[in-house]
Formats: sequence, C-alpha cells, structure tokens
Amino acid sequence: MQTLTLGPYLLPNLHSISWCDSWDLLPFLRLFLNPGLVDVDIEFPDTEPHIYRHATISMIPTRNLTELRIHSVWGNNPPDVDTLHYLLCMNALYNLLEQASKTLRSAYLDGELSITVIKKLLQLPNLRLLKAGLPRTHIPLPAVVLPSLEELIVSYGETSSLLHILRNILNPTLRELRVFSRDPSPACLQTLGISLLEVNIEQTLSSLDCHGNGIPLTEAGLHPFLSFGRLTKLDLLFPCTGEGCSFQLNDSIISKLAVALPRLTHLGLGGTPCEAATSDVTIASLVVLSINCVDLDFLRLHFNANGIISHDVHTNSQTHKFTCKLRTLVVGSRPLPSNHDDILLLTFTILHIFPHLANVVCEGQGWSRVERTIQLFQKAPKTIPLPPTI
Repeated sequence: MQTLTLGPYLLPNLHSISWCDSWDLLPFLRLFLNPGLVDVDIEFPDTEPHIYRHATISMIPTRNLTELRIHSVWGNNPPDVDTLHYLLCMNALYNLLEQASKTLRSAYLDGELSITVIKKLLQLPNLRLLKAGLPRTHIPLPAVVLPSLEELIVSYGETSSLLHILRNILNPTLRELRVFSRDPSPACLQTLGISLLEVNIEQTLSSLDCHGNGIPLTEAGLHPFLSFGRLTKLDLLFPCTGEGCSFQLNDSIISKLAVALPRLTHLGLGGTPCEAATSDVTIASLVVLSINCVDLDFLRLHFNANGIISHDVHTNSQTHKFTCKLRTLVVGSRPLPSNHDDILLLTFTILHIFPHLANVVCEGQGWSRVERTIQLFQKAPKTIPLPPTI
C-alpha cells in the first residue's frame, strides 16, 4: 500500500544501487530501478540460468547510466546448455548497451559474452573501463575500437583474441590491463608478453595483472615483461598445484627485473608461496629488489630462506643502507630453518633490508614468530638498533 503513495519506485531519488541476493527477492529489484540511476551493480546468483536474469537486465534504466557492473551475467553452464535463455540474456544486454552508449563510462560484465555484445562494447565511445569474457571464436571488429579506454579486464582462451582487440585500439590510452588466461599451454605467459610488445603499449602501461592455472612461471615467460619500464604494478598469479611448485625463477632473472622495473610499488610473482623447498631464489633477491625498487610497498615471492647466512648476503646487508618502503611481504608457507638462532637471524636480516616492513602474510608457526618479532620491533622506540648479527 505504501508504494502507491510513493509512486512506482521506493526510492525515487536513488542514484546508486548494489544488489546481491537470491532469486527469491530479485523480482523486487524493479522497485528500486528508477530512471535517475547512475551506478548499477547487480550480482546474480551463480546458479543455473533463470528467466529473471534477462528480464532484470531489460529493466535497468539507461538515461543517466555511467557505471554498470553485472556479476555472473551468465551462470556456470556453458551457453550451449540453455541456448534460448543465453540468447535472451545477450539480447537484453545488447539493447541496454545500445541505449546507454553515450553515457556509459565503465562496464564490468562477468561471464562469457556473445560476439554481438563484445562488438557493441568495443564501439562505446566514452568507455574508460571494460571487464568482459571474450568468446572462443574470432571477433569481427567495428571501425573504431575503444578510443577512450584506460583499463581493460578480460578472460580469454586464446591469446590471439586479446591481441586482435589490442591491435585495434585507436590512440591507445590504456594504463591498466588485467587478464585471466584459460589457455593451458605452458608457454601462454611468454606468448602474452610477446603479444603485448607487438601492440606497443610498453610506454603507457602502468599496471599489469595476469592470472592462470597450472602454468609454470619461468624465466622465458617473465622476460618479455622486463620491457615495460613504466610499470608500477606487476602481478603474475600462477598458483602452485598438487603436483608441485610452479615457481621456476632464480636470482638472476629477479635481479634483471629489479633493474628494469624501478618504479614498482606492487610485485607479485607466482601464487602464494607453497611448502616446497625447491625455489632457486634466495634472500639475495630481496636485497636487489630493496636497492633498486625503493617505492615497493607489496611483495609476493617464493624464496629459499635457508641461504640467509651466506657470505654474499651478509656483505651486502652490512654495506648498504636500505630505504625501501615495503610494508607487506607475502611468504605463505615457505619452509624455515628449524634452528631458533637462524630464525632470529632471518627476522632481523629482513628487517634490515626492508626497514618499514609491517605485515608478513604467512602460514605456519615459524613465519608467525617472524611476523610477531617484526611487529614488536616496529613498535619499539626507534633508538633501539638492530642486533649486530646481520
């Protein structure tokens, strides 16, 4: 009865809405979709396709729409499982993009989209951010492709689909690129790096994320990214599997990276460090990163902590005053020396290399002791010097 006095919308002055709920309450969403909405964020339940999915998309107002986020545009099932609902959903999405083509600035669409929807997205003249799942087939491109794009987030099965789009972006303004690879090829990271070099965005790109599963992180795969000297963020997230550690880098390539990418503030290599003690990266790499990447704030790296008392590391630590801004170090469940004195040596060596370190993201009792010691030391008066053992 109240809705009759308020008009067709419960909140007629609402400008932004974020809706996340079950299918049971989704029909009531229409009571909040007033024509003045600027920002719409809808998270569909990630279940089988339902008629409410495309019906809801059809009700989204487009007059002032600038920010659009639809999570799970399509459910877990592939499009060919329920072709009719998929086509209805894509048709509703296409019509929405058509009507909002002049106002839309950001489109975050989570799920595999049809070719017609992708083509429409690529034509939006004012789009700054695009997140989309590329279809598995070749994409015929429109005449103008994303002339204002600054951030691109895509999932893809073949690198050629992504490369095909990047090559056709006019007057590239791309600053941030996040890709989710479904390509199982061991060389997919190297292929991606070489492809990005071909489209000449190394002088504009400042942030690069690449996620993949079951793919080893090798020197050959990392090497193409060393040409992107303007990067402030590089995150290559390739988790380890039950079959073993996927991290196959060494001190040599880490040293090259530190010299080539001095502007880094965020560096993530590999997944969260696992229990395997096979890494050829030693704490010497932390020294090189600290010296060359002084603005580094976040670091995720597989390294072997057992080399902390080597002569080279001891010498470098003693002869250089470190100023790196690193505050967060992700070590996962990397194994530690069992000796108590060695753990203390590791703790104060890391603190000397990264004097601003505040957080050690870890698993396991050994690294927890390191984290507690670092946090206690950071809270102590700064007149207390580090122990002379390093």
